[in-house]
Amino acid sequence: MFLLFASVTAIAHEGAPNMAFRWHDGNIEVDTARQGRVLGDHTAFVVPFTDTFTPYRMGDAGFTGSGFDQGGIVAYQTESTLLKWSEAQSQWLHEGFEEQIIISRLADENIVTEEEGNGLQGFIATLITGTSFEAHPTFQIQKPDGSLPDDGAYMVFVNILGLDESGEHILYQPSAPFALVFHINAQTGFDRLALAQTLQVVPEVQLNDYNRMDTLFDWAESQFNELFPHPVESRFISGFYARCYDNSVCVGSKDGKIYTAGGVLGEIAEHGSIENFYQTAGL
Repeated sequence: MFLLFASVTAIAHEGAPNMAFRWHDGNIEVDTARQGRVLGDHTAFVVPFTDTFTPYRMGDAGFTGSGFDQGGIVAYQTESTLLKWSEAQSQWLHEGFEEQIIISRLADENIVTEEEGNGLQGFIATLITGTSFEAHPTFQIQKPDGSLPDDGAYMVFVNILGLDESGEHILYQPSAPFALVFHINAQTGFDRLALAQTLQVVPEVQLNDYNRMDTLFDWAESQFNELFPHPVESRFISGFYARCYDNSVCVGSKDGKIYTAGGVLGEIAEHGSIENFYQTAGL
C-alpha cells in the first residue's frame, strides 16, 4: 500500500493520451475526454514511446479527473500482469518474454512483468483543496538487465480508485478496468497499422468486477450470519478485496478465487473459483 501525499492543482491537460475520468453518481466514468480506443468491451489508451533520445521512457500521458468531491487519494491499481503482442501468432502472450513495465509517480514505483504485478496500487494524486487533478506518471519499458525491448505492443489492464489518507477506506469505488497499450516503433518495425491490428484482438484476461464482488459479499452476509454477523465496507488488504468483521473473520477475493481467514476459521484458506460462488448466489 502506498502512503504518499502531494498537493494538486488542476490545469488544462497537455500531452497525450489524456486518460480522463469523472466521479458521477457514485461511479468513476472512464474516458470522458474520448481519447481511448475500443478493445472489445473495454477502453484502451495507447501510450506511444516516441522520444528519439529516450525511446523507452514516456511521461507525456496523463491521468485527469473531475468531480472527485470526497477528498482523499486517487490511485491506479493493476488488474493483470504484462501482455506482449505476437505478430507470428496474432495473439497476446501471457508468458515467454522478458520485457517489463515500470510505472513511476513521484517516489512511488511499480514493476509489472509477465509473472508479477497484478494487484499493485500506485499513487496518482492527493485531493486537498479541489475536486480535480492532473498527474503524469512515467512509463518505462525494458528487459530486466536494462537492455532494449522489442518493437511491438505491450498491454496491462488497470483501474483507478480513491482511498482515504489512511489507505484503509475506499472513497471512490474502482472504475471499470481499462487497458494501457504501450507502442514501440523505435526500429521502425511496428508501425501504426500493425498496432491497429493488435486492438482487433481482445486478450483472454480474467478481470475483477468489484460491484459484483460486493453483491456476493452482501449475499454471504445474509446467508451466513454466524460467520459474517454485520455489514461492513469492502477494502483492499495485501492484494485481497476483502471484508473483515468484529469476530475477526475475513472473507476476500484475489486472482479469481475466494479466501477466508481469522476467528473460528483459523489460517487463510482458499475455497475455489469466485465464479462458482457467483453461480451459487445466482449472480
